[in-house]
Amino acid sequence: MLLFSGLGALGVSDTMKITAADGRSVLVTQDGFDGDAVDIYTEYDAHHYKWIRSAPELSGGPRVKDQHCQLNDAITGLQLTCGVHTLVLDSTRQ
Repeated sequence: MLLFSGLGALGVSDTMKITAADGRSVLVTQDGFDGDAVDIYTEYDAHHYKWIRSAPELSGGPRVKDQHCQLNDAITGLQLTCGVHTLVLDSTRQ
């Protein structure tokens, strides 16, 4: 988490924490230069997140932070919706 804070302070990337109604959350990072690198991290434990996938579908513009993202629990697992894109983040419930 400290790494993400440090990178954000330097303007290297945008980091958003998105929380579902059930309290689970994800971090979505997007590089600050051209926005072509987007990564998603899920909660590992109370103090750590783990990388689960890149999200080229969300890269470029508009920036992820401007797309009103929502995290929802579905039968197939967590789903992240940003703009017109919906991504299934996991296939198992924790």
